[in-house]
Amino acid sequence: MPDHFTLLLEWRRNEAAVRGLAKLPHDFYPSTQSYLAELKRSYETDLRENPSGRKGEISRQTYQRASALARDIVEGRVQKVLTAAFQASIGGARDLPNSLPEERSIFDQLLGTLLEHRRSVASYLEPGHPPSAPVAGRVANVPVAAPAANPAKPPPEAPPIVPSARSPSPPAFTYVRILKDQRPIEVGTETIDLRADDVVTLPPEQAKLLVEARIAEPIETHPTRPAT
Repeated sequence: MPDHFTLLLEWRRNEAAVRGLAKLPHDFYPSTQSYLAELKRSYETDLRENPSGRKGEISRQTYQRASALARDIVEGRVQKVLTAAFQASIGGARDLPNSLPEERSIFDQLLGTLLEHRRSVASYLEPGHPPSAPVAGRVANVPVAAPAANPAKPPPEAPPIVPSARSPSPPAFTYVRILKDQRPIEVGTETIDLRADDVVTLPPEQAKLLVEARIAEPIETHPTRPAT
């Protein structure tokens, strides 16, 4: 069986080659943590025994390289989990193929947070949200005076003032630049592919979620056309 360092090289290569989560052994996190802890103890012991020795320096370099490999794998997978949670919060699938228990837990927490944020600050985006009911006006009770003996001819009534209808303002959209390739998202009836360096227009709420997930960066404009 290959040593753990060789496995880290292979796992990082596999992770970078796919858009979703690559397959990893179920004990990846605890086994990698134990491996790195053992490497650190080994090189520290070697350096204490012989600070200028070749063995201690090689062990230290191995530890640093292995740590960098493990970091690339973990950060790449966390980025994918973040993206999947955002997609699920706007109606995407909630399955997470090849996820490990630790990653599934993060996904569920992120999804819950995103859904709660959406419900609390943008409930109008939820399907079936009822429109706000109009506020009924009150009619003042005006006492009626007794008719005069010779009533004067009342002046003609002025026509009721009807407030002019205001045309609804066009919905606001936000320009963002996509920083990394991502899975397509649905905006209304459209499906948008997210490719690195693409500039797209999105509703403010979706644009904000992409920016918070570091999937996109805002562009300071005020577009009024639909998302592209």
